[in-house]
Amino acid sequence: MNEKQTAELIEAIRQQTEAINRLASSNAALVQAMAEAEGLDEDDRDPETYLDGTRA
Repeated sequence: MNEKQTAELIEAIRQQTEAINRLASSNAALVQAMAEAEGLDEDDRDPETYLDGTRA
């Protein structure tokens, strides 16, 4: 692997890392929004339904 290929690989990995971090943030926001929609708070109560909508 030459220097140019190494630099391209490093850039691709950096971009991939940024994308993974955006996805993780998005997922965390989605979980928070779902918890708020269910009326869950910081009491760590169990949810009333599973993600597929079936009753817990």
